[in-house]
Amino acid sequence: MRRALLVILPITLALAACGDDGIDGQPGTYSVSGVVRYEDRPALATALLGDPVPVPARFIEVAVIAEDDGATLATGTTDAAGKYTLTFDGVGGEAVHVLAIPSSSDPARPISVKHVDPVTGIAKELHGFGGETFKAGIVTTHDVLITAASGEGGAFNIFDTLVVVMDRVPAAFNVTNPPPVTALWQVGSDDGTYYLDGDHEIHLLGEEVDGDEYDDSVIAHEAGHYIEDVIGRTDNPGGDHDGSPTDPRLAWSEGFATYFALVITDSAVYIDTARDGGFTFDGEASVTRAVANGGIGQDVSEDMVTEILYDMGDGLGDDPLDGTHDAVLALQPFLRTATLRAAGTPGMDLVDALDGWFVKNGLASCAAIRTIVVATRLFPYDFGGAAGACPP
Repeated sequence: MRRALLVILPITLALAACGDDGIDGQPGTYSVSGVVRYEDRPALATALLGDPVPVPARFIEVAVIAEDDGATLATGTTDAAGKYTLTFDGVGGEAVHVLAIPSSSDPARPISVKHVDPVTGIAKELHGFGGETFKAGIVTTHDVLITAASGEGGAFNIFDTLVVVMDRVPAAFNVTNPPPVTALWQVGSDDGTYYLDGDHEIHLLGEEVDGDEYDDSVIAHEAGHYIEDVIGRTDNPGGDHDGSPTDPRLAWSEGFATYFALVITDSAVYIDTARDGGFTFDGEASVTRAVANGGIGQDVSEDMVTEILYDMGDGLGDDPLDGTHDAVLALQPFLRTATLRAAGTPGMDLVDALDGWFVKNGLASCAAIRTIVVATRLFPYDFGGAAGACPP
């Protein structure tokens, strides 16, 4: 079995017309069908990784490759169940294999997962996994399992998490063809986990003691920065952040990205695993407070930002606002072109997001926002945005 292949494949391939179907060394047109799966390692509540679980490799690119010269005989994609069918011209009985690639040229899901140079951080070839060899025309059904042990399972999990992100984009942001995003990861990489604005690149750790390739929360968090970059707005100055009060622009960006991760993973708990135990954060149950008399420009916690956004979007339950996550996410494209209020800290922060909420949704939620933001978390939001003052 081949594994950990570095591949660059064309998006399309013109197939030469051959004669009638044949076998045993005769030219012909053949088909192979099957299911591609990869071994996921779900994050546990203990911030450790669970045992490998086979799941469909959805919407990836697949190809039939000739063994003797490495020629690409056909290309296609898997469906939502990981199923594929490829038809190719070849020689009956020749040795071929199916190559799985965590990449998509679909305009709705423009995703690629590539190797990264561990020294320079520069993107290299696409990840790929080759299945076992079989004979054209003799074997017509062939399944592929991308194992975690191969070192390639993580690349396909990164891809699958980004599929969830892209599939949320149309409903949440009214965008149908988002710009391509590239995830850079490989086993052993200590390049770090971060997002590069403008380059649309998500970098993920691959260290043995702390890899992020199976941490869906972490992958989706970095995708949240991609959303800010290409759909929304950010004035993030960068810098270290650990949940303690920090620059309001940094707190907004990191808090939104974590909130976005909770929405994408459909869980209120953010999990960052590590071999010896990682980190968890409950965006629904946690209550992080500001300084009541600190002003709207005070340093705040990114955790507080996440908690406020989650309360605004999770419907009635532990808070009085019957909101939806898509309504909260819709703030990003609105704020991209909005005129920000010159109050507190210049640049995009929580104050501007709350201002935008009232401009987009009216003042009916004033009492609920007052409870969530001011009463519960003590942030002294002044309700002074362009939508006007809230009723007493």
